[in-house]
Amino acid sequence: MGLTKEEVTKVLSVILHQLTDSWRKEKIHSDVMEIIMNMRIKTENEQEYMDLLLTNIAFAVESSRALQQIMELILKQKTFPPAQAIETMMKDAHTRINEQLGNIIGTYHTHFEGIEDVKERKRRLELTYCPIIIANRIKTDFILGFVHENNRETIKELLDTEPAYILESLHHLSGLYASMLLEGMELEY
Repeated sequence: MGLTKEEVTKVLSVILHQLTDSWRKEKIHSDVMEIIMNMRIKTENEQEYMDLLLTNIAFAVESSRALQQIMELILKQKTFPPAQAIETMMKDAHTRINEQLGNIIGTYHTHFEGIEDVKERKRRLELTYCPIIIANRIKTDFILGFVHENNRETIKELLDTEPAYILESLHHLSGLYASMLLEGMELEY
């Protein structure tokens, strides 16, 4: 018998806390600011910058979905693929996402086009993008830790748990931890 939804949330919260405990807010803020500044420098004007942000949001959200699918595969097959296989799955997913990006950007564009004020739209795009990239780092580290041979005994009970509970908790908690890590970060306008 596996864990209940509430127990899964508690277990994953403890695991994600341990996983991110050594992460320093200052370093995370610095890394994210570097990404944002590089995007600002790379573009010639605000519209190009916002278009790049939108493209990166679409890529990051689709990457997050791919990470969830990889985790679902692991849980349903009750297997522990090597880290290299997971990295290959992610590279393949990124290739597919890049190939489909032109077709899926419209969905994301629709979400932000109603924001008339350019400064506010830019702010919302940045505030959407930043947590997703950190949440994806958390998910990636979690998955790689999950399949690591040293952790197999610890997570054995999770394999007998309803995969949907784990996937839902991982998605929500990685977003929560990303937001907590980004708390206090100032994006200059």
